[in-house]
Amino acid sequence: MPRRRMVLGGAAAGLIAYSAPAPAADHGGLTLWFDPTQLPSYSGRLDRWVANPAGEIDRGIFREGTQFLFPSAEAEALMAATERGGPLAVWGIRARTAPVVMMLAWARTDSDAANFVERPAWFANMASGRDELTLTGRILAPMLNPQGEPMGVILAEGGAIRLTTAMHKQLASRLGNGETISAQGPGTQRGEFAAIDARRIGRDPSSLEGLPEPRP
Repeated sequence: MPRRRMVLGGAAAGLIAYSAPAPAADHGGLTLWFDPTQLPSYSGRLDRWVANPAGEIDRGIFREGTQFLFPSAEAEALMAATERGGPLAVWGIRARTAPVVMMLAWARTDSDAANFVERPAWFANMASGRDELTLTGRILAPMLNPQGEPMGVILAEGGAIRLTTAMHKQLASRLGNGETISAQGPGTQRGEFAAIDARRIGRDPSSLEGLPEPRP
């Protein structure tokens, strides 16, 4: 809300004058109608980048636990600026119920000039892959959508297993942090990054079973 003050005296008595709005934020030729750096900033040390099943990097995790989501078009610049273990600050909107932030701007530290995100990831990227892969490992954290809902898991060894939010809720008792999991489904592996949409799941590759029927 713009600041306002009372203007008193003479014919101007009783009138309300409003301060001029701040100019639109500008970055690299991109003009935004709001300034993302007026939002809260979240800083930490980068634990890892995370890919989606299409092989696009669109998520990061701080060592402190907070996840941040961004459009894959930002990945190249982010990865060039910040190595694993390095500092990073993001500005954005945090979900009410979980430590996940939809990134609107970022910088190496919150005192550096911000890089504004042109097309924020308002919703989870649901792009899929084509290769049949099996991922096995220990669950590091739930994979969260921008609204804070779990939609799969991130593995401590690297990789991500994506589910629907409804299926994650149905399987929640098997998806706690530290649990061992194996899953098979279509996805993409590019170097150290791998992610799948789970079609079969189990404790290890020898116990894989099809996903249960969704509950009504």
